[in-house]
Amino acid sequence: MMTDGIEPTQFTYTSLIYVLCRRRKLREADELFENVVGRGMKPDLVMYNALMDGHCSTGNMDRAFSLLKEMDKMRIDPDDVTYNCLMRGLCGEGKFEEARELMGEMKRRGIKPDHVSYNTLISGYSKKGDTKQAFMVRDEMLSLGFNPTLLTYNALLNGLSKNQDGRLAEELLMEMKSEGITPNDSTYCSVVEAMSNLEKDAEMSDVDSGKPKITC
Repeated sequence: MMTDGIEPTQFTYTSLIYVLCRRRKLREADELFENVVGRGMKPDLVMYNALMDGHCSTGNMDRAFSLLKEMDKMRIDPDDVTYNCLMRGLCGEGKFEEARELMGEMKRRGIKPDHVSYNTLISGYSKKGDTKQAFMVRDEMLSLGFNPTLLTYNALLNGLSKNQDGRLAEELLMEMKSEGITPNDSTYCSVVEAMSNLEKDAEMSDVDSGKPKITC
């Protein structure tokens, strides 16, 4: 475009940065971003979010937070997308409490968390097997008027499967059905895994009572 005398627009630069980040070419994305600044063009929120998302996806949280500081200096207000990217990145590194603190900062800045925000935290805690914290976040989500989604239930069930809490998993499955949410393959896989301990308990009970073990 430049060779034809056509100056790329901000939208064009943002699109290119987004594509580079999706392909995990973060160095090229950073270079293009610096090129935008060097040309006297002020990056906007969408461009910052695109680059930040790329770095969060690859675990480069130092760079992601440096971009947040740049935004503050440029007086560009972050939005829910900005914070959701950062929270997801922190959860990916197992820094769940930092992600929780970030949600607090998000609220203090007048940015309302959304379904993505809460599901990100719930998913993070559940992957760790910390279902107590996951359900606490779910309860906070409910208190603010957000209804759980399929992603919410699947994340919680994933945590219950890790702890093999079959009874609670069964209750949660019944709850989501009553809410009109259709389970998918991931849902049932988690429930089956969670209930595996109940089957073992039943087998041990059969052995203790002298009943023969029945298999399919």
